Amino acid sequence: MPTSLRRAPQAHPEDSLPGVVTRTFTTTGALDYWASVRHAESAAQVAEELATLVRTGRAAVAREPLAHAVELLLSTLDHADDASGALDNLLNRLLATHAESCRQDAPDPVELADWLVTVQFDTGRWCPVDIWAYGPALGPDGLDHYRAVVRRRWAADPGDLSARDAVERLARWERDTATLIEVIGGDLKHAAQYGRLARALADIGDPAAARSWAERGLAAHPDDPPGAGLRDFLSRTPAP
Repeated sequence: MPTSLRRAPQAHPEDSLPGVVTRTFTTTGALDYWASVRHAESAAQVAEELATLVRTGRAAVAREPLAHAVELLLSTLDHADDASGALDNLLNRLLATHAESCRQDAPDPVELADWLVTVQFDTGRWCPVDIWAYGPALGPDGLDHYRAVVRRRWAADPGDLSARDAVERLARWERDTATLIEVIGGDLKHAAQYGRLARALADIGDPAAARSWAERGLAAHPDDPPGAGLRDFLSRTPAP
């Protein structure tokens, strides 16, 4: 996730920031293409002001306004034409800055885990979260809580793409080979599943398991159809 933490002038007193965020990020009605672009440009000024606070060691002041800005922007995205990607880019910047503020001034880890669950699942819009950015602030207790919630959601509805994505991201960050095999491999009916699993295992630093699953996939699908890339993967992955 790209991070934009440029310094911006402190335009508002620190104690006014919660109200500034509410006024700036709250929208009513549908936003067409250009209204979305203008809203992103206007809100970006406040986002940069909050980012400057984080960069200059005042994360404790910025953390809660950043969280509220994320929540309001997610609400706006529900009724906005964001074909330009301006609002989505702003959301990614806010999340990156919020994660940095949590690393500097850690909130209660379980409360942070619950907030991450809320923005991912309860805002009415898919909002992938880079859990590795929040891992240090979550700590063992927060991670245990977060892991339990997302796995429970995935178990309740294996077709829920948001839950699957959250489980996979957590497994990648924790280098959890068994969970990656479970969440990516699934029923392993298709060659592409083997290919994606092999690449994911290589990404987390388990080349032996990656090669083993690629070999299994090629044995099950010797035609190696387009999109699987099993032979190419094996040619680039040396045997242990």
